[in-house]
Amino acid sequence: MHSSTIRIAILLSLVLLLSPIVFAQQDSLETTQAADTIAPAAVDSAVAQNDSVIVINGQQVYPLTAEREAKLIAYARLGNIWRFVSFFLSLGILAIFLFTGLSAKIRDWAAVAKKKYFIVLLYLAIFGVIYYLIDLPFDIYRNFIVESKYGFMNQTFWGWWGEDVLSLAISILIGSIPVYFIYKVIEKYKRWWLWFSIGAIPFAVLMIVLVPIFISPLYNDFVPLENQELKNELLTLADQAGIEGSDVFQVNASKQSSKINAYVTGLFNTKRIVIYDTMIDNFTDNEIRFVMGHEMGHYVMNHMWIGLSVAVILIALMLWLTNLFIHRIIKRFAGRFRFDRLSDIASLPLLMAVLTILSFVSDPISNGLSRYEEHQSDIFGMDVSKVSGDTAARAFDKLAALNLSDPDPNPIIEFWFYSHPALKKRMAFVRSYHPQERNLK
Repeated sequence: MHSSTIRIAILLSLVLLLSPIVFAQQDSLETTQAADTIAPAAVDSAVAQNDSVIVINGQQVYPLTAEREAKLIAYARLGNIWRFVSFFLSLGILAIFLFTGLSAKIRDWAAVAKKKYFIVLLYLAIFGVIYYLIDLPFDIYRNFIVESKYGFMNQTFWGWWGEDVLSLAISILIGSIPVYFIYKVIEKYKRWWLWFSIGAIPFAVLMIVLVPIFISPLYNDFVPLENQELKNELLTLADQAGIEGSDVFQVNASKQSSKINAYVTGLFNTKRIVIYDTMIDNFTDNEIRFVMGHEMGHYVMNHMWIGLSVAVILIALMLWLTNLFIHRIIKRFAGRFRFDRLSDIASLPLLMAVLTILSFVSDPISNGLSRYEEHQSDIFGMDVSKVSGDTAARAFDKLAALNLSDPDPNPIIEFWFYSHPALKKRMAFVRSYHPQERNLK
């Protein structure tokens, strides 16, 4: 349920920084990777709950019915296929910019801005809009039509599209800063890949601090948790876990989707516990305590900082590899590309394409460490919440049923793409685990 901290760091430091347009449009508001984290979550007002039976829009979704299970299998299969579709689609669109000379034309158009930063900003704006329009039919299919078909979408098309365009604008504005920075270091330093990786650290930290305060509220309303009893329980839990100065918010994520989620986010004075309204409506207090104990585990065990450190290493490695062969590609296709050096802003689609491939190849590394951290947080959640194994397993079971998350994916799919252990494994673990007293402070 917690977004992989490695994913967050990579998205903020690499994908958001170098490829803000391509990846910002992959899944509506998904700015930190992991789909079961940023995707908004909540239920329709017509929800009935009785003895753990959850009914939405007149249909039982939990416990899992045969019809719901068939939907789960179909949704999971489509999601797995779309991982590859989106990968090759991204490369195909970037190839259009390169081999038609379109990127070079955009560079020429942007040159009217004169000053380097504004040239980068104008280039990104034009590039982003064109990319967005090419990708839009696929974006509409995957993120609106499919989500509507499987009962998740709670927005009208125009409401969804308005937020999609807002995400595009934010990606362009924020992405212009690191893109400007990387081309400055490419011009100045032979080891530009190292300087950029180091320089990305403060920017990523700044984004983690600012996003909960300035970006997330553009899409949803964050208000103090209305259930005072639950709020006090969670704050007590946070104190026991050593998280001081935090507050608990509920978010009206049902505005967008009917998926379930909760998380701990922010740094320093912006750290906060956030619960989606679906979880409040469909989880018991004990189930929520376990979920939030898990999320607090990420924070207490410094997974965000560990993830950021690993991300910087992976970014440096990927950029170093990029530097080894990208110049040869430019030299070979200079006539088609209409640029002959990496320091030309027109090379951005090529840089993004190479990094997209390297990021795809490195997924098992980042996801493997993320799954380990998730397991650590499951243990922490059991220890700090003191709930029974059956309670924790029921929370995972509800997550699978309401979000149509495959509890038992193909081992290869899990190894390559899953930032969280398979839900079936997590349920088996919590049922067999006996929490031990630990000094949490």
